[in-house]
Amino acid sequence: MTVRSDTVAGLCVPQAGAAVRPRIDWARHAPLVWEVLAFGAVVALLWPLFDRVAEFGAGRDARFAVGGAKNDAMRAVLAGAGVQWVGAMALGYAFLLASRRARSPLAGAGICVLVWTLAGWAARVPWPFGGTRDFAPLRVDAAWQAGPAAPALALAALGALLLLAAAVPSKRRAQRPPPVQTMSTRIGMAGLALATGAGWLLLLDLSAHAHAVNRYLALYHQGHLWFGMTVFSVLLFLREPLGRSTGWLLSVSGDMAGRVVSLVGRAGAWALVIGTALALLAVFGGALAHQRQLTSELGRIWLIVGGAWFFFLRGGPMAERLARSGGTLGSFWRYLAPLGFVVAVLVAAMLATRDMGPLLISGYAAGGFVAATGAAWWHQRSGRLVLPALAAVIIFAAWIGAVTLALLQLGSVDSVAAARLESLATPFSAANDQLALVTWFQRAAPAGGWGLGAVPWCGYALSGGCSGIPAQVHSDYTFTALVGVFGAPLAWAGTLALALWLHRLVRHHGRATSGEPRLIAAGARLANDSQALLSWVAVSWVVLTLCQLAVTVAGNQAVLPLTGVTFPLVSYGLTSLTVNLALLALCLNVTVTRAVVRDA
Repeated sequence: MTVRSDTVAGLCVPQAGAAVRPRIDWARHAPLVWEVLAFGAVVALLWPLFDRVAEFGAGRDARFAVGGAKNDAMRAVLAGAGVQWVGAMALGYAFLLASRRARSPLAGAGICVLVWTLAGWAARVPWPFGGTRDFAPLRVDAAWQAGPAAPALALAALGALLLLAAAVPSKRRAQRPPPVQTMSTRIGMAGLALATGAGWLLLLDLSAHAHAVNRYLALYHQGHLWFGMTVFSVLLFLREPLGRSTGWLLSVSGDMAGRVVSLVGRAGAWALVIGTALALLAVFGGALAHQRQLTSELGRIWLIVGGAWFFFLRGGPMAERLARSGGTLGSFWRYLAPLGFVVAVLVAAMLATRDMGPLLISGYAAGGFVAATGAAWWHQRSGRLVLPALAAVIIFAAWIGAVTLALLQLGSVDSVAAARLESLATPFSAANDQLALVTWFQRAAPAGGWGLGAVPWCGYALSGGCSGIPAQVHSDYTFTALVGVFGAPLAWAGTLALALWLHRLVRHHGRATSGEPRLIAAGARLANDSQALLSWVAVSWVVLTLCQLAVTVAGNQAVLPLTGVTFPLVSYGLTSLTVNLALLALCLNVTVTRAVVRDA
């Protein structure tokens, strides 16, 4: 008997009266199935390793056996880290799936805040902004009937306000249909789970067995991961309004800039922009001179957003006219000038705060942006494709060589950079012997690593101190820590997998948007294409993160001096982890544009 059927939402639904059970259309659901399988495979791979962590008990020399709230909390974290990590990743994945079908971004964001607050209360997660090293959990006492702490109450109030705002009738929201979103890659959440899981395993082992000064790293990281996943989940729902609002803001800024140019002329406008930038840099350098973790992330955000803004504006027809008008040098300068301004402000900001590590990474990434800009300009001016692409590769390689040479020749101007260059040149005789210790540690590690709980973080000395690998192994030397626990082959495989994962995050964005400013149909209204700018932000973040990954690993291999920056998504650090998770949330989904109306 032949049964006719209609396909609805991936199900093959038989017609009325047919005695046939519904069948799943596997071809339509294949991407989601592979996404779930990849995520499940990572959880199945790492979860058993947390069982080994649970056996650490009170840690080396019973460091957590002494009574006290923090020691009690550390023992609880060691015992339940596996359940908490799986729960956090599963909750983040659930919100990722829900964000693709959400009808109200504000309601989704409010639910995220409330659910993560409840999760933080249940797990007694430490509030990461306490300002001290005291243990300040979101549940004031271990008893389940204990009430929430003040930060938890504030977050609950924020979630309630978002839900109330979503419930307020809005004619504009009613006229705008919910965006259709889909995954950017099938391994997006799997890669995040692998990076955060491996990072927490390292910190748990370091807390239990390495330097005593770092014994609470895993406890602090519990709060960092919770806060980062909260921001990640909220931005999954708000990415579409954020992209649309930013596109509108850029359009308004462009109109205002045009009016300023008409009033004071092009030279006067540039003088006004440069003067304002110098004034803000002076305030920035004076206020944040000794907060390098914050300044480095602010510098990254500036370059990411500035680069995205530049390529977003250069994607329209106006950029093509700009590239083809005037002489060669003048055309190229006019085309490149906005990106040059972004890079110059970043360099000045890093010099003002003496934050040389992020400056090196941003310098490498800026080379990629400049090379891509030159190729785009040449392509739009001549219509050629192969030669501009080849020139971009040559320019980027030459830029990398020039920046590295400048570092080796001029880096001694800064005292910190000079010390690290000395350590790179003569690791065994330099005043700072940390690179020599790291090199010994990697060469002494077995091919399969020592394994969790057996790594000689403190060397083989019989003294009661810890004179082995440097104390900042959780940030600068994360790759070395990976070698010690899992072995060099797996550490390199994980690093290459992270690079491949970053590439996969943005590989298919070109199918969702052309990357140019345009207006699209949003119900009965016109709106800016939110996906175009968000895709450029994603590409810029991936380029900068790949440069950060390469420089960090090169520092551990004594190829480049250490920069003090973290291994992306794996190392310890609240600001770095939160910023990376926030930017990741913007590129895990892509918005499917319904119809293009006209160029904006």
